[in-house]
Amino acid sequence: MATVFVGTYTERLPHVNGRGAGIYVYSLNEGMLRPERAFRGLPNPSFLTIDPIRHRLYAVSESLEYGGLRQGAVQPWAWDSDSNTLEALHHLGTRGGAPCYISVTDHLLLIANYVGGSVTAIHLAEDGDIGQIASYMQHTGSGPNSVRQKSPHPHAIVPDPTGKYCLVPDLGTDEVYIYHLNRENRSLVLAGEAIKIHAGAGPRHLTFHPSGMGYYVLNELDSSISFLSWENGHSEVLRTTDALPEGYTGPRSGADIHAHPSGRFLYASLREISGIACFQIAENSGELTDTAWFSTHGRTPRNFALDPRGEFLIAANQDSDTLVVFPINKKTGHLGDPTQIINIPSPVCIQIVDLE
Repeated sequence: MATVFVGTYTERLPHVNGRGAGIYVYSLNEGMLRPERAFRGLPNPSFLTIDPIRHRLYAVSESLEYGGLRQGAVQPWAWDSDSNTLEALHHLGTRGGAPCYISVTDHLLLIANYVGGSVTAIHLAEDGDIGQIASYMQHTGSGPNSVRQKSPHPHAIVPDPTGKYCLVPDLGTDEVYIYHLNRENRSLVLAGEAIKIHAGAGPRHLTFHPSGMGYYVLNELDSSISFLSWENGHSEVLRTTDALPEGYTGPRSGADIHAHPSGRFLYASLREISGIACFQIAENSGELTDTAWFSTHGRTPRNFALDPRGEFLIAANQDSDTLVVFPINKKTGHLGDPTQIINIPSPVCIQIVDLE
């Protein structure tokens, strides 16, 4: 049995009428979710990450003001896996507005501040509690989209499979920044020039292929997927694929992307068609082929997650207030009919943990 954590929006923001209570906890067993409880207190806990070894959940508060400053906040929670309860620990400001993504390594908590145009690294104690800010890196630049790219907008911060680097797709500058994770002083150091994605792409989220041979970037503004090589901190764009059906002429707004644990399939959520795109991944080249699209049975699919065994995909429909559980065909990667649809207000981020 796995545990599922869901972050929600709790307040009205320009892009969402947030109505969530906070962080929701579910049990997942054979494709069925069982509600456990909701934990209140943190405004807009929109993105979460889990450290299952230290039994800590970390959540950003996607806000523009905290402690009288223009910044968001982060909060760790102690997780009791036996009772599936969370205990809130102390807050810390992120030094940048609207933190929208958080990830964890064995020694650092990594945060992308979307409105602040910056990334923040925070010291972690041995027990997983947060310490002081170790690094704060301000991005600069802009892109050709006069509405969405007037300034930098880091939208994710993802450690590489070795834990030596982290990658930051910046929607505002059409770049992927590469940082070295310095273990000696627990800080971020730029590892060369940022990688250029095509103009107006708006890189948003990324996922590594399980083999480590490269990574896929979902570009929000044109709903394309760029595949980049990866070796010892060096990267280059190899190819880019349109994630939408041929002939599509409407608005474009890609959201999230994940590789299947087998490395054979890639999935991307597309808000404009309220769907999930499924690609076959060529074994040696990483090329994306045989695309299929599946409705999320709701509106505005934001993040989604695959369980560690690759048997189920859970999608969060932000504007229709639902979680939808899909079985995954092991041969094709295709999504079957939903096993369950659960009502939950303003869901954003899904994290699945299986300790077995």
